[in-house]
Amino acid sequence: MLLPNNPKQFEETFNEYWEVLYSAAYVRTKDQAVTEDIVQEIFIDFWQRRNEIKIKTSLKAYLLTAVKYKVIKHFAHSHLFLRNTEEHEEIAMFDNDNLEFEDLYDELEIAIDKLSPRCQLIFRMSRIEGYSTDEIASQLNISSQTVHNQLSKSLGIVRNELKHLTPLVILLIKL
Repeated sequence: MLLPNNPKQFEETFNEYWEVLYSAAYVRTKDQAVTEDIVQEIFIDFWQRRNEIKIKTSLKAYLLTAVKYKVIKHFAHSHLFLRNTEEHEEIAMFDNDNLEFEDLYDELEIAIDKLSPRCQLIFRMSRIEGYSTDEIASQLNISSQTVHNQLSKSLGIVRNELKHLTPLVILLIKL
């Protein structure tokens, strides 16, 4: 996949995706300032690392996964997930893991690749692109119950594949 390698291409990419990223982040944070910061950080990082990034799916899916990762980091740092000391230790482990977004993205892609093609499609539509069960059912011309069943199966497999990661990272697939 060709990534933007000059300012004009980057601007086109930004203009194409910023609203989608903003919406995905805002739904999760409900905070305009935080959402703007998250989207800005994603695009700054994307531009700075444009020569190193290897995208295995679509650019949109990659950027939406980046949103989820940044939202998790935001909540971890703002201590909204802290209910007890044990969870605090999990967050500390998450921060110290040196498990960067690229590593998480690769791990998630490896797990998704273990799904059947239909499960992969439904998982990506739901967890990466943010479609509802009914929207997926409508687009794929299948019942909502079939989507639900396939999604449950997919989530079980992906969770099992990612169980070696910090529990907080598993939120990446829940958000």
